[in-house]
Amino acid sequence: MLKKILSCFAAALLFVGVTAAVSAQETSNSPVGAKHVVWIGADGFGAHYVNWDELPTMKKMKENGAWTLHMRSVIPSSSAINWETMLVGAPSESHGYRTWGSKEPDVAPIYLAENGRFPDAFYVLKQNFPKCKTSVVYDWDGIGFLYDKKALDSDVFVNEGGSEKIFETAKEQLAAKPEFAFIYFGNPDHVGHSIGWGTPEYQAALTEFDGYVGKLLAYMEEIGMLEDTVVLISSDHGGSGKGHGEGILEHMEVPFLIYGKGVKAGEITDVVVNYDLAATVLWILGAKEPQAWRGQPVKSAF
Repeated sequence: MLKKILSCFAAALLFVGVTAAVSAQETSNSPVGAKHVVWIGADGFGAHYVNWDELPTMKKMKENGAWTLHMRSVIPSSSAINWETMLVGAPSESHGYRTWGSKEPDVAPIYLAENGRFPDAFYVLKQNFPKCKTSVVYDWDGIGFLYDKKALDSDVFVNEGGSEKIFETAKEQLAAKPEFAFIYFGNPDHVGHSIGWGTPEYQAALTEFDGYVGKLLAYMEEIGMLEDTVVLISSDHGGSGKGHGEGILEHMEVPFLIYGKGVKAGEITDVVVNYDLAATVLWILGAKEPQAWRGQPVKSAF
């Protein structure tokens, strides 16, 4: 009887050990020691309108992290096309989204994963690490058509309440300490279309966004998450006048900031296209990139 009890006890210890090892593997594959990636996106944030003195949070991130003002969108420089491109690590010729408000591919994707979609970062992370947590919060409903919702643990469309509601909802999501979170703010684009890119009102919208980035960083620090996190800042396009979508640099160049765990301070001099964002997320978290992707992780930032 004693031998049977000891045998059962040993088996239980082995099970616990294996379970712990699997769980540890979920969070220990990062080449830079990061456990989380938080991507904060601002729609319509053009690099040509960056005044660092008006963006104190991002100025601090720039001084202590990696950055470039020359990350390029794909053409046309419009919203759904480029958010999709960032999410799936490949250009529109591959994923098929070709118009401003595409709710499904306009051209058949060059490749379909088992879920019937071109593989996005959330889906790929779940394939690599089934237990990882993922989340999205956004205030433009067009974002919700660009990824596999089944790969999300939390997916929230904020229909009203603006940037403040985005912030409060993001705090609720970050409290769960997801491995990958995408937080989208749409206000800069709204102001650009209604009043104009580069206007005082547009610059104020960028300053407001910067303030919410600061609040999110402060909250992550408060809950003990920031020290193990890499934060990414990016946008889908810039603009001029009251529009965008053309193949000109004012429309195509956006800021890209990388800040946090393992990041090396300095300007990114490598060529960076926005489909490199998803590849960078996967690399940071130690996940394998699909063959269908074309993005390259920005390893020089670490």
